[in-house]
Amino acid sequence: MAAAVNWTRFAGGAARNLAATSRAAVTDLVAAGFALGESLGDAVLGRDREESVLRVGVLILSDTNGPLCTPDDLAPALDAADRIFRTDAGIRVRVTGVQVVTEPAPERALDPGANQRLLLDDMLGHTAFFRDRLPTPGSVGAPVTVVVVRDIAGRTTGCSLGMTADWVVCQRSLFDSSDAHAYDETVLAHEIGHALNLPHHRDRSNLMFPSSSPPDGVRGTALRHWQRTLVRANRHTLPGQAHPR
Repeated sequence: MAAAVNWTRFAGGAARNLAATSRAAVTDLVAAGFALGESLGDAVLGRDREESVLRVGVLILSDTNGPLCTPDDLAPALDAADRIFRTDAGIRVRVTGVQVVTEPAPERALDPGANQRLLLDDMLGHTAFFRDRLPTPGSVGAPVTVVVVRDIAGRTTGCSLGMTADWVVCQRSLFDSSDAHAYDETVLAHEIGHALNLPHHRDRSNLMFPSSSPPDGVRGTALRHWQRTLVRANRHTLPGQAHPR
């Protein structure tokens, strides 16, 4: 009976994820078309445009010992994300709020898998504890939520399901400034990049380089022109106001 229940849950989760991915793909296409139209209009009408806006929320989980970190612990990484996306993409990161869930989370939510295992966890409902506390997904301008978890399987410290989810997970050790071998301000921005449909990049100086190993092997934070174009045309990114030159 337990196996049947698990397969039923898996089928329901798979259907939900497929629907979310399809909805996100359509919304991304609409957003991209809108961004292209605005860009052409700006060129024809001689307009300059203010910085785009990306809204980011934070959800900090707790275990039986209390919250996994404090909002102040995340401030440097959020500031770094704002600096990175402003400098290389003209996008201002606006933090919509930091929520600390004081109720201890289930073990599977605290210690999720990575990559395909995270997708499987999501399909099986192991992410429901924090997913149910997130904003309604799918709409244009919806925030990307960073969920702080206790530990991620393997050597991974952050993970995203790409366009399938409006949330990413980051391991708490990333925000512990007293641990030089774990503290890494680039991972939060890297995972947000995945949520904005950016794939990995083979250049170590690029924000989307797959690995980052503090303290001496931290990835760079640069973005290429095509990456800038892609994130500005994403459904999560709200265009800035246009002004005549």
